[in-house]
Amino acid sequence: MSWELSNPARQRQLETKFKAHGIPFENAGFCDHPNFIERERKDSRYLELYAQYIEAKGYTPDYLDVARRKIDIAAEVLRSEVERDGRLGACVDTSGMLGRMLDRLGVWNYVAKSCLTISFPGKSGAADRYFWSFDEGEFVAPHAIVVAPPYYIIDLTVKQQPYSAKQSALLPSIVLEKCFTRGGWVPEDLANHRFLLELRRRHMPFEIFLKQQSPGMASVMQQLPPRISAFKGTHLKYVIVAVGGFIESLEGITGYKPNGRLAHSIFETDVLPLISKEGLG
Repeated sequence: MSWELSNPARQRQLETKFKAHGIPFENAGFCDHPNFIERERKDSRYLELYAQYIEAKGYTPDYLDVARRKIDIAAEVLRSEVERDGRLGACVDTSGMLGRMLDRLGVWNYVAKSCLTISFPGKSGAADRYFWSFDEGEFVAPHAIVVAPPYYIIDLTVKQQPYSAKQSALLPSIVLEKCFTRGGWVPEDLANHRFLLELRRRHMPFEIFLKQQSPGMASVMQQLPPRISAFKGTHLKYVIVAVGGFIESLEGITGYKPNGRLAHSIFETDVLPLISKEGLG
């Protein structure tokens, strides 16, 4: 088992920066160190460096195997809880909860806000679905996932969205993608059709609009490459547009409570016993 995005030169470069800022980087979750938080106050995009570090870092096969087993347990427990709760569109809260659980388990991870393009098999007759950054209505993020080696994509709520019955039948209950398939992106992955038509009417190329109006997003898309997962002929393209997650600790997550349960309670009652049973505690 390996991590294809490892980049030793970039890892050293980031470690030099963290060291210069007085930030220890040896353990997962070092983004909670006071010196890291202080840097974030000065630079709102500093958390992107943490995500870049996780992608560039080298991992031993033993680490990746143990991390995979821990992730599998926590991800399935939380996915099942959210499915039973029945709330749709809880991707941001759910991914944030998983990120904090993995921090507690010593698993390197980051939470990403992502656009998602779902291309169903042509013969299915199901219309493609898009979760855009530039769309109508108010929302925190188009979609949210977790990246945690050895998984390039962890999506617990891909099926917990308002789909037609035909679309839902063609989707996995969870995405745990261990193979890296690099994707490209087109404007249609990021913006709704009406928005793009308006840009064309103004003779404004989308790439120029993006660099002028959302330079941070353009940078993230370059540093954290789009990635694809496939399931029975359905292709899911994730275009990472921002790095997110909860500021609060696991105990401090009190907003979304699936089935009335706090994230910390789910972790202590359901996740940790399974971790211990597998000898991973």
